[in-house]
Amino acid sequence: MTKNIIKIILSVLLPLYMFISFFSFDGKKENEICRDISITIKDSAISSFLKIKDVENSLKNTPAYPVGKYFKDINTHEIRKQLEKNRVIKNAVCYITPAGDLNIDIYQRKPILRVMGINGDYYLDDNCEIMPVSANFTAHLPIASGYVNKEIINNGLFEFAKYINKDNFWNIQIEQIYVNAGGEVELIPRVGEHNIILGSFDNFEEKLDNLFDFYKKGLNKKGWNLYKSISLKYENQVIGIK
Repeated sequence: MTKNIIKIILSVLLPLYMFISFFSFDGKKENEICRDISITIKDSAISSFLKIKDVENSLKNTPAYPVGKYFKDINTHEIRKQLEKNRVIKNAVCYITPAGDLNIDIYQRKPILRVMGINGDYYLDDNCEIMPVSANFTAHLPIASGYVNKEIINNGLFEFAKYINKDNFWNIQIEQIYVNAGGEVELIPRVGEHNIILGSFDNFEEKLDNLFDFYKKGLNKKGWNLYKSISLKYENQVIGIK
């Protein structure tokens, strides 16, 4: 069963479950006090930007905090809204079970690039939203440094980051993306002593394809430390500088 099919099934079953739960909820429970909440970070095995304690603490200082309230006075929609103000949280699902348990399921944003540029240190997620750096977890991602601003992000850097994030080879090989004051882009690889002069993000897929061919046909035979720089600036050309 593919991930897409699983997502479709969940998108149908979860609302149905919550609908049934609403009408199955014991009326006597409405006048009982909520003593505790159960918080689950659903994708914690992939990344751990959040801790359960941090999620609960973020609610404690808001009127939406449910503990100590009667169940009839708990607004699950407001709890979700408060939680999703956190820039690390992509989705929050809050629901009361027929047994009278208050559950909160948290889904984190997925970072694809870390930016350490002139405008600060942060992550970009797969929707081009800014995520703060966490003290709890460091994602091992390519780093964009130098003169990185909103214009550079919107005019190529984000699309480039998405592309290499999905490509097994380039996601490992490209360690750093440096943008100089003139907007020219340079890549720092993990393997090899050379730097890669990309120039601009224009036609970056073609440039990377050409470089990959150069790696296979050239560097694999002559050695990965043969060149000081490899330039992809010019159309359909790969220029090695010793």
